[in-house]
Amino acid sequence: MQKKPKRLRAFLQSAGLAFFLLAAPMTLAGCGHKEAAAPESIPVTVQSVAMASGATGGAYSANIIADTQVDVAFKVNGYVQSILQVKGADGKARNVQAGDRVTAGTVLAVVKDDTYRNSLVKAQADLQNSQASLSRTKADFIRYTHLLEQRVVAQADYDAAKQQYESARASVGAAQAAVQQAKVDLDDCKLKSPMSALVLDRKIEVGTLVAPNTIGFQIGDTSKVKVVFGVPGAIVGELKPGAEIAATIDAFPGQNFKGAISKVAAVADPNARLFDIEATIPNPDGRLRVGMIAAIHLPATVQAKNVLVVPTRAIVRPPDDPKGYAVYVAEKNSDGQMIATLKKVEIGPVVGDQASVESGLDAGAQVIVRGADIVFNGASINVVP
Repeated sequence: MQKKPKRLRAFLQSAGLAFFLLAAPMTLAGCGHKEAAAPESIPVTVQSVAMASGATGGAYSANIIADTQVDVAFKVNGYVQSILQVKGADGKARNVQAGDRVTAGTVLAVVKDDTYRNSLVKAQADLQNSQASLSRTKADFIRYTHLLEQRVVAQADYDAAKQQYESARASVGAAQAAVQQAKVDLDDCKLKSPMSALVLDRKIEVGTLVAPNTIGFQIGDTSKVKVVFGVPGAIVGELKPGAEIAATIDAFPGQNFKGAISKVAAVADPNARLFDIEATIPNPDGRLRVGMIAAIHLPATVQAKNVLVVPTRAIVRPPDDPKGYAVYVAEKNSDGQMIATLKKVEIGPVVGDQASVESGLDAGAQVIVRGADIVFNGASINVVP
């Protein structure tokens, strides 16, 4: 038999070795000498679920908004001809802008009114013609009434005179309505403030083309301001309208602003699962401005509650519920091996890097913090420092 070349022998030997290495685990396992290797454990770090004093472990964050906010919109079409002038810090006149105060009835802007003024002139001329026609047909109707009584004219002639008189009266009524509407349209060229308030925003400039319902200004009453924040269901039952709250503002360090709860939501937000609480804070000096961030402190009787908190980075979305929340907990299975177990939870307010947990966890549970985004339910894990 012809000998195989050296290169071919080397290839077959290496191939045979590779096949042996692949087949060996199967052969050994089949013979009962050694089991297949367990899947590699995922290294994770854990943290015990702790109790935090306070409904959220801190204050509630909320935006300050005006007590009453109104969008002032135009009622007619046209180009903005002028905007209310006020004295600026340099003593020179300028357009009114956000931060300026206006009184009720102040004309904020004027739309070019040539078309509406001409419409009023025409409507007034039409009214004069209608009134002249009414005077003439009225005289004819009175004359035909007397002639009919004397049996001098036919009933048909009387009826025609009466119809012309009634038609003229209707025409006068329509002309009067047209004049009134033309006056309203002309007056609507002036955009007026409906109340004494602070200008929150100006959305127009001179020359802007506007239409009915185009918003020119946003104004608000800031003699009182509102704050809206969400609380978990665990404490919403203890908050009632009239209950006092305190607010702190970064712009005024060391100062507390007192207020009272004015509204408690009856239904939780379906996504955040929190109940909106609205509180009103007096602001007579106007120091609190719309858009500032307030830290709301609830009454001590509510803040004294203890709730579970977990790091926000431990919170994940359940695979079967993209709108829900869950955490992975490190537990031992029946074989004593550490695995990751998915626990669905309901979370409350988030403060800093901590989130309150309303349900789904027990104190002392070991939640996976680092590695929560790569483990899965039932995954083998290795807890590391």
